[in-house]
Amino acid sequence: MMALEARYYVGNLDPSERAKGFISNLQSQEWFTWAVDSSGVHVAVTDDDSVVGFIAVTDPPTSSQVGSSPIIQAVLDLAGSLEFEGKPIAQKRFALRGPVCVDEAARGRGVYSAFNAATQEAYRERFDLGVLFVAADNPRSLHTTTTKLGAKSLAVFEVNSKQYHFLAFSF
Repeated sequence: MMALEARYYVGNLDPSERAKGFISNLQSQEWFTWAVDSSGVHVAVTDDDSVVGFIAVTDPPTSSQVGSSPIIQAVLDLAGSLEFEGKPIAQKRFALRGPVCVDEAARGRGVYSAFNAATQEAYRERFDLGVLFVAADNPRSLHTTTTKLGAKSLAVFEVNSKQYHFLAFSF
């Protein structure tokens, strides 16, 4: 999963490749271990067991788990101050959704929709809503998240001179 994430990390892509979508924030090995151990990662594999996609849906990380990610810290701060469907997010049971990564070779084959269906089923009793972020300069991912997942952009925030959408959706 880490290799797939690194392949689509914005800093590892040529600017022309970014139009197809990208990952804005690399996760650590410790984070992946925690996410897998908390049953928060779903993986798409080929017949030969090659990983072609993954999605994470987890409890909001603690301060020590946020580590050096100012983006995740900003998302958590916004979750503490914004409302979704008329109620403060912080007063609801909310999950952090992401990262989501689908290999280009597997796109258009229903992987993203299957992830949405699987996570809705797996987490609707545990969480009321999910929150996530998408880079403002990543229109493909923003479009997919709002149209296929039905997430709503509640705010735009800035970290290190880059803008991101804070989005929320109901489970």
